Amino acid sequence: MAGLLLAVACAPVLEEELPPTAAPVAVPVTLIADGQTRALLTTAATVDGVLAEAGLAVAPADEVTPPLIAPMTAAGGAPLVITVVRVTETTEVIPEAIPFGRQIVRSTELSPDDPPRLLQTGEPGLSEVTVRIVYRDGLEVERWPTATTVIEPARDEIVMIGVAGERDRMTFAGLLATIDDGRAILLDGATDAPRQIAIEGTLDGRVFQLSPDGAFLLYTSGESDAVSFRNALWLIATAPDAVARPLNIENVLWAGWDPAATTPRIAYTTARSTTLPPGWEANNDLWLLELPAEGPQPAPVRLVESYATAYAWWGGQYAWSADGRLAYAFANEVGVLAMPTAEEAALLDPTTAGAPQRTVLHTFTPFDTEADWAWVPALGWSADGRFLAFTDHAGDDPDTGARFDLRLADVAAGNQTALVENAGIWAFVHWSPGDGRIAYLSATDPAAGQDSAYALWLADSDGSEARRLYPPEGESGSFARAQPLAWGPDADRLAFIFDDALHILELSSGEVYRADRDDTISSHPTWAPYGPAADN
Repeated sequence: MAGLLLAVACAPVLEEELPPTAAPVAVPVTLIADGQTRALLTTAATVDGVLAEAGLAVAPADEVTPPLIAPMTAAGGAPLVITVVRVTETTEVIPEAIPFGRQIVRSTELSPDDPPRLLQTGEPGLSEVTVRIVYRDGLEVERWPTATTVIEPARDEIVMIGVAGERDRMTFAGLLATIDDGRAILLDGATDAPRQIAIEGTLDGRVFQLSPDGAFLLYTSGESDAVSFRNALWLIATAPDAVARPLNIENVLWAGWDPAATTPRIAYTTARSTTLPPGWEANNDLWLLELPAEGPQPAPVRLVESYATAYAWWGGQYAWSADGRLAYAFANEVGVLAMPTAEEAALLDPTTAGAPQRTVLHTFTPFDTEADWAWVPALGWSADGRFLAFTDHAGDDPDTGARFDLRLADVAAGNQTALVENAGIWAFVHWSPGDGRIAYLSATDPAAGQDSAYALWLADSDGSEARRLYPPEGESGSFARAQPLAWGPDADRLAFIFDDALHILELSSGEVYRADRDDTISSHPTWAPYGPAADN
């Protein structure tokens, strides 16, 4: 019996005993491609199967709707519509003329009534713009410039105009210091008696700032280039015959005086020297250091060991407020740090102090320079510490490029507003020490990006009543990108670097002093007293 059961179990199943297989159901499809519309019946399971049955090949860039892997379904017998859009790309090299600019040379050799004198004719240049063009079914839909090559640069027109003689001497309040051809030059109350501060070594311009009362100059000395970064932080009194004092701090990216401190103190950040551009890698740390006039120097207090941020290798920018807070800017963020008072700092462990409270005011998309440098916002505090102005990467447009605005944050109220729209990548803002006015640099041609010229403007604290100060309309030149402006203590004089020369503008009269008689290259103006020290 068992053998019989085994035999039956192993017997083959006859074909007529298998369940019948259902025949595929043809689905109606409307196929739109290559300018034709076809009605098809298909048994394919997915869209790519339909295209294969129709003998229609698609390229990776083509747009297929629904997607190739979508299943074939028919709702209520309605035909499914498949659309294939052919997407192609080409590149073209388009010659473009580069318009020439106009430079104005102001000379006392001509009187203001004399006609302008043409010194050099202007000639347009030539560039080649490589453009990426995208077509959909043969129609152009996108055009993107990808590269620009200058074949022949433009030559500016140079015109001389007559002007009244600029002042040979200007008096002012306080001390004004600049770097002139690598030397530290001090102007004490007037422009006609510059005095060189006895500094050994090379001023690298990374730090160059008078103390709030003007008694000291904080500076960095060293050699820095694209493959090497090494400097040291120094302090020297502004009194005659002073001797520089090393602070034994190396590789400093930023340092600045605390205007609110009763005992002089600074904050600073450092970097590691590397062999790759830009020559350093920022530590993104933050230190406090007291600088007593007498007695031993205390050890610096480390407040931040390292801060993670976009393009962290480049580092950040900082600015003290008059009441002792520290604004910071990184490549994607602007905020404020609540710094400890001198009494609180004295109780901190120099090596393990906790990071100060951080208030983030604004975040934005980092600007990709596509180079070995990073863009970081400029910062400017109002005299009362309520407002913080800063530059902002507001977005990118394929036609006009990156947009940079000047923004104004009411730190007390916690709100923000646009101060100057499309101010340019190198925009800068500096507040008056007393009356709330702001001086700022704004691009004359924001679409030119990094190559735009700038003009100096003056406005009320909310950006209203703006007027152009320098250069006059029709004239062009270049302002310094690092530390370009400095207000005088009386708020009636504004120092700035234009075409590598120190200018001092008297706002009440509009008169300008220009220190260019010895053809030196000036930079980094710093003016004291400022902050609470200006009121003492």
